[in-house]
Amino acid sequence: MILFLILLSVLNGYILLGQPILGVFFVFFSSLICHRKMKGKAFLLFHLGTTAIVAMAVFILPEKQAPSMVDTLTVTGYKYFQDGIAHTAVYEDGRYDLYLEEAVKLPIGAECPGPFEVTVPDEQRNFIKKDDLMNMKVNNLDGRVYAASIDPTLCGAGAMTWSMRLAEIRDRYMETVLAATDHDYKFDMLTLSIGNKAYITSDLFDALQKLGIYHLYVISGTHVAFISAILFHVLNRFRMDITSIKLTMVVALLLFLCLNFFSPSVFRAVFMTVTLLLVSFTRKKPYLAVISLSALIQIVINPWIVLHAGFQLSYITTFVIILSRHYWSGASFFTQLLGITLIAEISTLVILLHQFNEVSISGIIMNMIFVPLFTSLIFPMVILFNVMVFIHLPEVVDMAYSFVFEALKGVITLIANGMEHRISVANLGPFWLILLVILSYWMIRTLCLRQIRRFLMLSACFILSIFLIDRIPSNDFTVTMVDVGQGDAFVIEDHRNHSVLLIDTGGKYYYRETGQKLSDRTVLPYLKESGIDSIDMMILSHFDLDHVGEAHHIIGKMPVDHIYANPSDPGFHEWHESMPSGSEAVVIDALQATELQVGDIGITRLFPGAAHRYEDPNRNSLVLKVQTGSYSFLFTGDTDEEMEQLWVSEAGRIEADVLKLAHHGSDTSTGEYFIANTDFTYGMISAGADNRYGHPHREVVERSQGMELLDTSKLGMVRFRINGGQMCVETRFDPSLDHCIKKRAE
Repeated sequence: MILFLILLSVLNGYILLGQPILGVFFVFFSSLICHRKMKGKAFLLFHLGTTAIVAMAVFILPEKQAPSMVDTLTVTGYKYFQDGIAHTAVYEDGRYDLYLEEAVKLPIGAECPGPFEVTVPDEQRNFIKKDDLMNMKVNNLDGRVYAASIDPTLCGAGAMTWSMRLAEIRDRYMETVLAATDHDYKFDMLTLSIGNKAYITSDLFDALQKLGIYHLYVISGTHVAFISAILFHVLNRFRMDITSIKLTMVVALLLFLCLNFFSPSVFRAVFMTVTLLLVSFTRKKPYLAVISLSALIQIVINPWIVLHAGFQLSYITTFVIILSRHYWSGASFFTQLLGITLIAEISTLVILLHQFNEVSISGIIMNMIFVPLFTSLIFPMVILFNVMVFIHLPEVVDMAYSFVFEALKGVITLIANGMEHRISVANLGPFWLILLVILSYWMIRTLCLRQIRRFLMLSACFILSIFLIDRIPSNDFTVTMVDVGQGDAFVIEDHRNHSVLLIDTGGKYYYRETGQKLSDRTVLPYLKESGIDSIDMMILSHFDLDHVGEAHHIIGKMPVDHIYANPSDPGFHEWHESMPSGSEAVVIDALQATELQVGDIGITRLFPGAAHRYEDPNRNSLVLKVQTGSYSFLFTGDTDEEMEQLWVSEAGRIEADVLKLAHHGSDTSTGEYFIANTDFTYGMISAGADNRYGHPHREVVERSQGMELLDTSKLGMVRFRINGGQMCVETRFDPSLDHCIKKRAE
């Protein structure tokens, strides 16, 4: 219990720093536990002191700064992908991922001369939780190195460490498996044997997450428990004495850990199992102390691991099962399976909502189906394959494995795509987090006490709370300028009517180390964290790549009801012909529809008209005035000065609260005539940080001195929250600019 309470103190320190209100709640709750269990003030003071020290330490300790260049790199291992590999490397005390454009596999232990430029991800520029820089810290990396090629003959042989030798063993095993068969199930074997998640395709990953069974397809405590059970059964059949069985199991599990040394879930499960086997010789079973010690060791090794979703899910599930195990000791097998599955699912609900902004509505049922299937069929097949791959893999067995795993993935994908399994939920505030934590605790408690009626009532309250999170808006409208680099993307939300408008999508871009698209890092996660499952209307201002490059990808990922575009744009027909198959979006001809209404969002097209046709896509840009309650926004695409004069002269003097400066602040737009015949309070500039065009240009900034400029290249994401006659502005990087204004009386 003491180790468990110390762990609570450490975790409270992290929570207190990240979510102060929630942290105070957990400090109060854990203090009550200390008072009840330890029966004295001394440990309570120690608990509070540890919490405060951890919070201050995480806050004030300087972050490790990666060097911009390194002289040499020593290869320590590999990261496998279906289309190639990346190397892991070290320089002094820094750890790096090494990506080579040329398909060269450097030997482990090779010391390669540089210099090499180190790349560190930028800080997250949008109001979203997905942060490459933090993800790198969680994975204990200091940076990434990209190089065209490295000549292996120039690399010397460095000293081999124990971790490098483990990496060699792991690599030889992976090469053996990859060479054993030509069928794709070999990738599943590596995923299920050593947790190589890179082999999981994005479609299968989405399907596993939809069904809530992702934990079955990667190495986790479930696998370790199964291996332990199989070992015990086999060794017991050989009539070995219990001491020999336990020692053999310890050795086997440690060897298994060597192949999966860098997996937190495997470390946790193996450490706990091995420790329990060793302490069982003393006839004690300190489950709580062992699992707490495991977590504390991982935190000491990497303090950022606490922020890892896998760490949180793994430990909360294990703790809840351990603390509730005595309630199920006398129950039947089916009752135990159902009860423990329900408890495991309930215990992770708040973490899933907080980390991923979604909750599975079929997770319990899917686990009841797939856990027995994996336990009785898939896991034994994996173990049998790992035996045969080093002896002999008959062709008929090879074909059978291919059939089973292709059928398995087909069934998983079919069920995942057959219905909606997940509900997106907006980011949870402190009030909702505390409420859902309390409801989860009561649900688990009533379930353990078999108070089914009360459990169902609390479950209904939990579901109602999830529904109300998105149904009790604090604002009427939100207008967001997403930082998509050198491009445009604006999200407009009508919270009262739950309507969503997306103007442009950003440019088409792939992150080279993952092949992930720009919208998967920007627009889509922002929509998800806002609780948005579909887009009512997508407006495409014109068909330059930096405005519509991600449109097809977003349409393929999320339902879009209507697309508003200019068919006279030279790029329209090519874009329209390559629309994703299955899309039911209705295309509205912008030249035929001058005014539109999306919920309470009013849209008026000012330019171009039916008579305006140009070869230059920028001159075909839709100029739109968007009304959101008391406040109006003018979106200008990439129109130039000549076009500005044309449509301003046609429309007359234009007034709006916020202007989206044309062409990312280029001096080809926002001319003197335009400024003289318009009036705005704010100006939005969507430009990439350190962009090669020098946007926004100095001349434009000087001409726009009558308005407050908000520039993504300097401020990151910019968001306007509108509530009645009040509009509040917030920026990602400069809180000093955050403020609210009241609408002047007409």
